[in-house]
Amino acid sequence: MSRPSTGGSGNRVTPGEVSPELPPVEIVYPSAVPGAWPHNMSGSYTLKGDLAGLENGAMELQESPGKPAVVDIDDPRPPGPEREPDGGLRRWESAEALNISLHQAARDGDEEVVKKVLSRFSGNLKRKKINELDEEKLCPLHYAARNNDYQMVKLLVENGADVNRKGEDDTRAIHFAARFRRLKREQSEEQINEAVLSQQDSVIQYLVSQGVHVNEKDYYGQTALHFACIRDNATAAQDLLRCEGINVEAKDKQEMTALHLCAIHESNEIGAMLIAAGANLRACEEELLTPLHFACQSGNLKLAQMLFDAAEKLDGWVTISQMVTDQDNDENTCLHMAVDNGELELVQLCLEKGADVNRPRTNFATPLHLACVSGNLDIVKLLLAHNARSNALNVNQEAPIHKAASFNHAHVVKYLLEKGAQVDRREKDNFTPLLLAASEGHVETIQMLLDNKANIAAVDKYDKTAIYWAAQEDRLDALQVLLDHPLAESLLEESDRYDNTPLHISAEKGYLGCVKALLDKGAYIDTKNEEEQMALHLAAKSGRTKVVRELVKRDKTIINGEDENSCTPLHLASIAGHTKVVQVLLEAGANIEARNTNGWTPLDCAAAEGWTKTAMALLDDDSPVDPTDKAKTTPLHLASSRGHVEMVELLLKWNANIALKNDAGLNCLDLAIDNGHKDTAAVIVNDENWEMAMRNKTTDLATGMATTPMRKLIRKMPSVAELVFNKCTTSNGLNPEHKKYEITFNYEFLDDMYAPWLQDIDSEKMSIMSGESNEVYDKENYVKEGVQAYSTDSNVLKKNHPLQIMVISKREHLLAHPLSTSLLRHKWTKYGRYIYYFSLALYLLFLTFLTGYLVTVRPPYVDSADNETQASWERWSTNNTSVILVFTVVGKFIILGLAAFHIIKEVVQMFVQRSDYLTVENLLEWTLYTLSVLFVIDLKAEDWISSTQPMKENWQWEVGAVAIFLAWMDLILFIRKFPRFGIYVVMFTDILTTFLKFAVVFFLFVVAFALCFYALVSNQFSFRTVDVSLVKTAVMMIGEFEFDSMFHTFEDKGDLAEYSDQLFYGPVTYIIFVVFLIVGSIIIMNLLVGLAVDDIKGVQEEAVLERLAMQVDLTLDVEQNLPEFIRKRFVRKSETMRPNGIHTTALKAWLFSDSATSAQAIAKALNPEKTEIEKLQEQQEELMGVVNELRYRVKNMKYQNDRLEELLNALVDHSGLKVDEEDKIEKDGAQRMMKSRPGMARTKEK
Repeated sequence: MSRPSTGGSGNRVTPGEVSPELPPVEIVYPSAVPGAWPHNMSGSYTLKGDLAGLENGAMELQESPGKPAVVDIDDPRPPGPEREPDGGLRRWESAEALNISLHQAARDGDEEVVKKVLSRFSGNLKRKKINELDEEKLCPLHYAARNNDYQMVKLLVENGADVNRKGEDDTRAIHFAARFRRLKREQSEEQINEAVLSQQDSVIQYLVSQGVHVNEKDYYGQTALHFACIRDNATAAQDLLRCEGINVEAKDKQEMTALHLCAIHESNEIGAMLIAAGANLRACEEELLTPLHFACQSGNLKLAQMLFDAAEKLDGWVTISQMVTDQDNDENTCLHMAVDNGELELVQLCLEKGADVNRPRTNFATPLHLACVSGNLDIVKLLLAHNARSNALNVNQEAPIHKAASFNHAHVVKYLLEKGAQVDRREKDNFTPLLLAASEGHVETIQMLLDNKANIAAVDKYDKTAIYWAAQEDRLDALQVLLDHPLAESLLEESDRYDNTPLHISAEKGYLGCVKALLDKGAYIDTKNEEEQMALHLAAKSGRTKVVRELVKRDKTIINGEDENSCTPLHLASIAGHTKVVQVLLEAGANIEARNTNGWTPLDCAAAEGWTKTAMALLDDDSPVDPTDKAKTTPLHLASSRGHVEMVELLLKWNANIALKNDAGLNCLDLAIDNGHKDTAAVIVNDENWEMAMRNKTTDLATGMATTPMRKLIRKMPSVAELVFNKCTTSNGLNPEHKKYEITFNYEFLDDMYAPWLQDIDSEKMSIMSGESNEVYDKENYVKEGVQAYSTDSNVLKKNHPLQIMVISKREHLLAHPLSTSLLRHKWTKYGRYIYYFSLALYLLFLTFLTGYLVTVRPPYVDSADNETQASWERWSTNNTSVILVFTVVGKFIILGLAAFHIIKEVVQMFVQRSDYLTVENLLEWTLYTLSVLFVIDLKAEDWISSTQPMKENWQWEVGAVAIFLAWMDLILFIRKFPRFGIYVVMFTDILTTFLKFAVVFFLFVVAFALCFYALVSNQFSFRTVDVSLVKTAVMMIGEFEFDSMFHTFEDKGDLAEYSDQLFYGPVTYIIFVVFLIVGSIIIMNLLVGLAVDDIKGVQEEAVLERLAMQVDLTLDVEQNLPEFIRKRFVRKSETMRPNGIHTTALKAWLFSDSATSAQAIAKALNPEKTEIEKLQEQQEELMGVVNELRYRVKNMKYQNDRLEELLNALVDHSGLKVDEEDKIEKDGAQRMMKSRPGMARTKEK
């Protein structure tokens, strides 16, 4: 917007400055909206107030002393530059104001302002300003040419305006001149003669004279002549055609010439000019359309006549015949275009010029087909009068009568029949005109065809009759017309290829009116299709409540009809979840206990699909809650196996038997777990009868061992298993800090080796209808006499124990649960610690005497020592005789006795564990005890009784050395099961395992360097043989290089150096040694350290799990080795403890921590703090609940709205009102569009 400038005295006011010379200024708007400068309004604007705060630079104001300054806007020009009385320009304050004012001056045709502005610039600056584009991408010359202002164009060009300056879409001034060039006509609208026209100055010709090429194209390839044709600008076209070099055949990007555009936009005057200028009458655009095509398409009769006249003058009928036979890409001729557009006169013209009335286009449609589509009877008559074939076929084998019937042009159908069209002509899908009309519901056409003896019994390729099609498409009026035919009654039972009758299809689709019409006419209500389904079956399956109600009302005997799968309508409605249909059928007396071929009741069907509301309706009508099918499957089984949580909740609420098992022995909890439905399993576990679901036994197909829901939960759903653990842990309700706070642990499902449901017995209580626990426990919760474990194999009992499964599955949080730790504590305190400590004591006794025996017995090599060293061995014969007596005489028998005891124990263990006995630990013990016996046994008879220093053979001493090593190693394995110490043993074994995996690679490096050193320095003692070189190289790996003795001994000894001190291949030996130093000592050693650190880190990360696993392993090992009669005495169903009343010793707390069974640990385990993810999940569930509630309310609102709409429609129909719904929707849509996009109501002229 231009700013008001001051004139007059030239006083200046800059921002932030108050002029003492200027009066206060205010702007008084007359009738305009404040805040905008109304360029198109006249009147006086009074400026008041202080100009010091105005932005955008200084301003000049023309004032009158003592009066407010007044800006006069009566002048149409905006108050941009103020003009002095003589018309002179005061001054310009910015380049932006100059640019805007220059464009506006050129647009307004103000030559004086343009001259004043241009006079202030010169040279390149003037050319730059005069050719600058505004925000519309237009320069002043474009505006002047657009307004056809010859003088302004000339002024701008003379001052340096570029006549070829490109604007938006590469348009030039000549394009604007051709587009907007208009001859100014007088108000009298008198005809303007050529003399007046010639007197006007032509901007176009002036621009051409200044170097503009008359054939310049814009971005879309259009020339000025194209623009003139589009705007029907005959004056501009005449100017252009006068220009030398004009190309009347120039084509745009769509290959259109100016003559094409004349035909499209009905620029007939220009078309005549172009034809006179020699334009190609048969020019083709990109789709091969000629000007005649476009003329016929747009209904431009005048131009079409001119084209034919010009062709006739050109070379007579030769060109005319070519024009009427020219085809586009779709093989349309001018006749096709004229017929398609419904232009009778054009059609007649084309026919007079010789157009082929039967020429087909790409889809073999003739002009008569098109005329029948549009329904123009006059054109149809004209075409037939010119010998059009009434039975011509298109690509779909449709005759014109098919098209007329499809579009309900009954008058056209009648005329075609009169002219010999076949009334029952069939197309490629065997449709007759009657079938097409019936499918579309065209009543008038149907009646016309029937009156002309159309075959009402005709069927299409799907064996559907006209009655069938009317019923299928809900064409009730058409159906009534067809049913009134005398032969209609005999066609009511005519079925399609699937044996569906019209009643079937209308019932399936829910067309109540059609159903009533068919039934009223006599259609059989119990007819069945190929699946043995009646119309009621299909209506029930599709949820057509009204139809179902109508059918049942007509005949209640069909309500329990069965299809080929013995499904009743109630079954099908339950499968599809149509609750309202189910209710209607139940109200009508449907059999709620009917069973299909699978033995399923309707409740089974609803449960299998998860339709909760449907199941509720069935249960409310006294449906059996636990019906069993052939596979003994109940609705609860089906819902559980398919993960329908809400359905499971509903059935459990209705007291479904949670313990029932199918023929595979699986109950509902088993099915939920096996199919991975965690939420469903959680619902079952949280039921009040959850214990009955837990008491079940099946066979694990992977291991072949017995399994229970508890074991499955541990393996597959540890979070649900934790819920079970929590339910097995109950308190007396007191505060956890209270001294009498009690916790009761139920071990029934965690320590279940004597559980009755795991027994392989056939009793009434263990049948599939049971699930209750047999009383195998006495009043004090101990196992009764005579009860046997579910397996006699103690190894199976250990491997299949839930605690062992937790270890294998790495369920750390379950092992750390108070229930698990309490069971471990019970087993350990009752018998585990006594047996373990007794075994440990026996082994320590054995180890003590074996060690003492080795230390006190005289080595064999003592007897072979010389006299000089004889004195150093006297301690074996003179000193510590009592110690020698204890360890060599007594100890020998103790060692043999303990070794024999352990060997017998191993034999027994071997028979008990069988194949599982073959472990490294057992092999180690066999080796230890065997070697110990061989070591201590005396081979001489006299040594058995009296000798305190028995003579040992050399091999015995070697055996003894190995035995004592293995004995102490076995002690390490013994203490491994102590949680406090065992974690370090686990670290060692993990590192050892990793090293053994790496040992092959390590050995290859050792061999490589050992052989190399042997080859280079085998004269030295350390590398004298290959085996010695291997050992030496392995020792060097850990840093024992002996560098000086290897490389510099011969230098130190000088002349005394011997052969073994020489270094014969110094350079190569040094290089190999350096490589060995880097690879062996640095890389390999660091690699081993890194592997060890990684193993230690892994053990530390699972330290808690490893510690708990060792407790489990120790406890179950002890239990495994106990005789059953002893083991059974310590198995309990439950145990009550007071965690605040237990006082443990410091040694016990250090060796075997009881912190897991403290009151705080139990309370924390039973009420854990929620993690961030759990909190987010809880919030998400709350949000989902809110969303579901909103969805339910919206659904109810929609239902109410639909009901209201139905009532309103019924009211409208009853009152006989007519509502043009389509027009109303279109009107509302247009209003919404205009409101959303107010700019759409305005057009921008360029």
